[in-house]
Amino acid sequence: MAIVGANGAGKSTLLSLAVGLAAPDEGSVTVSGRIAALLELGSGFHPELTGRENVFLNASLLGLTKKRTEEVFERVVEFSEIGDFIDEPLRTYSSGMMMRLAFSVAVNADPDFLIVDEVLAVGDQSFQAKCFEKIGELRNSGKSLLCVSHSPAVVQQLCERALWLDHGELMADGKTEEVLKMYEGQEVQK
Repeated sequence: MAIVGANGAGKSTLLSLAVGLAAPDEGSVTVSGRIAALLELGSGFHPELTGRENVFLNASLLGLTKKRTEEVFERVVEFSEIGDFIDEPLRTYSSGMMMRLAFSVAVNADPDFLIVDEVLAVGDQSFQAKCFEKIGELRNSGKSLLCVSHSPAVVQQLCERALWLDHGELMADGKTEEVLKMYEGQEVQK
């Protein structure tokens, strides 16, 4: 499911509620299963630690045991295409390298829910294509995706359903193509 809306609509707040980083003012949020969230570039990482150390740190935050992280470590490094940089401090990484590593840890953590907030915009085209393919694999295996993006093409490629938020209010909920038409039509009228 995608969440669309202008800046300040409440998209990132909704994601923060879903992952438990924020508490609702009223009502409740219940999520069952392992969540892997890519909300902010570098969140869950420490700049002074190496890429390798950060894989273990981030994986533990996602609920993986040290043993399970050791089992998936090579897949994480291979998918991220970080190579020899894996033993360099994260502060030496470009934003694209950090995003590659964060995404790779998240998808290899075997999440039930993958939550993505615009971070895929950082990678180059070939890595973005690789990420979209991996997200498709996760979806085909029964995993769920909650995605925020300002790119209609990304939303249509990744999501069957969309929510349109405006200042915290739900404006539309339905098939992605239909919600995007309503949202884009409203944007044109402004």
